[in-house]
Amino acid sequence: MLLRQTILYLPAQIIGPLAQMAATIVWTYWLQPEALGAYALVWAIQEFAGLAILAWWSAYMLRYASGHGAEGERARLDGMEWAVQILAALAQTVFAVAAVWTVLDIEPTVEFAAAAVAFTLTRNLASHLADRARAHFEITAYSIIQITGSLFGFLIGLAVVAWVAPTPEALLWSYAAAQAAGILFALPLMRLDLRAPRFDRAILAAAWRYGAPLFVASVLVWVGSHSIRFIVQYDLGVEAVGFVTVGWWLGLRLTTFASMLVTGASFSIAVERIREVGPTAALPQFATNSALLLAILAPSLAGVIVLNTSLVQALVAAQYVPMTMQILPLAVAAGAIRAFKNHGSDQCFLLFERTTLNIWSTVIEAVATVVCCIVGLHLGGMVGAAAGCLVAAIIAEIFSFVVANRLFGYYLRLADIVRIATATAAMALVLELLPSSQTLGGVLPEVTAGALTYGAALALMFPAEVRVFAGKLRARLSRR
Repeated sequence: MLLRQTILYLPAQIIGPLAQMAATIVWTYWLQPEALGAYALVWAIQEFAGLAILAWWSAYMLRYASGHGAEGERARLDGMEWAVQILAALAQTVFAVAAVWTVLDIEPTVEFAAAAVAFTLTRNLASHLADRARAHFEITAYSIIQITGSLFGFLIGLAVVAWVAPTPEALLWSYAAAQAAGILFALPLMRLDLRAPRFDRAILAAAWRYGAPLFVASVLVWVGSHSIRFIVQYDLGVEAVGFVTVGWWLGLRLTTFASMLVTGASFSIAVERIREVGPTAALPQFATNSALLLAILAPSLAGVIVLNTSLVQALVAAQYVPMTMQILPLAVAAGAIRAFKNHGSDQCFLLFERTTLNIWSTVIEAVATVVCCIVGLHLGGMVGAAAGCLVAAIIAEIFSFVVANRLFGYYLRLADIVRIATATAAMALVLELLPSSQTLGGVLPEVTAGALTYGAALALMFPAEVRVFAGKLRARLSRR
């Protein structure tokens, strides 16, 4: 079931993040560092608004929406949905305007503030609706939301910066328009009816009881991902944020892209397993989920480390190359560790309804990130700040894994780790032996060779799983 659902989610998991990574690269050719820095800071403000104001409700929907199946229950849930979204929109508007005018060390215009608000509201609503669609396994609606905002936002933005003006405002308006369109196309395909907004005390109490601890945890998660931008801005200015952003964004988005290839359905399936069989069924499922996650993160990190020079010189505009080359491997390593923590051991806390543990996990990561980032910045400049964030990610993952293992029995299969490490080593060896290139045409064959080597080695390491998958695929094709 996990493999089938994972494959169905693949289009959205691939196209959306790839469009975001492509955008990060393309904007280096159109935006100056100060403009790119301002654009990146608005993204960070938007994510903070979504996490602080809406994440508690999104977490409840992802975990419990499928349990509201009866007509009366659905009506109550939908009325509550619209009430929450209206109040959340008002709160996010106030927050975004205040943040733009007080946090950024540039003089924003009214147009810039309006674009930031439009971007914030549409992106956070789209993210929430994607979670709701995922809870109901509404794959078409989920895919539309994920693809439209990222891909068409990028395409519209590219046209606007090329023919109108290469400004942060232009990009923010472009993404806001695409995200709004994705919401409008997806809503008719979802189990969400237009109803009068109405607060339901029982649902509110249940949602807040489950999601309130995540309110704090979500804000702290943001600190782990985005505090580097504001720490760098405070010390070195918006232009420095632009230089840091390219490598940091590419690294985090690469690991997010890699992890989402195999996590789109994993948590929902674990929820179904615990509902059908009981708590004991969740742990083997988590071990399988974690093995799939490790199998995609390990080669991603190894590939970036080996091909770092070739990738950066082939993809990024010249003025951003030196800093990106130093930050990218650190960002990929930090992102991979965070992805493994967020979709592995931390999800045990959610599944077994011990969400206060998420707070402790994220408190440790947030505090460690701020402290280590500041220390790293003063010791090693922008590169030191990124290295500090990597150290913090390692500390947080150790804490999360140990707690999940001791309290719930969360584990990884040693055999899986050895097999994945062997396949990754084979891929790295092939990449090292290939001649390096600094052009896109030369890098693509290297990446392809690495991917084919890893895929073949992994198939040799997991022969039983390959036979099962091949049998199911043949059976499905024969029925057609």
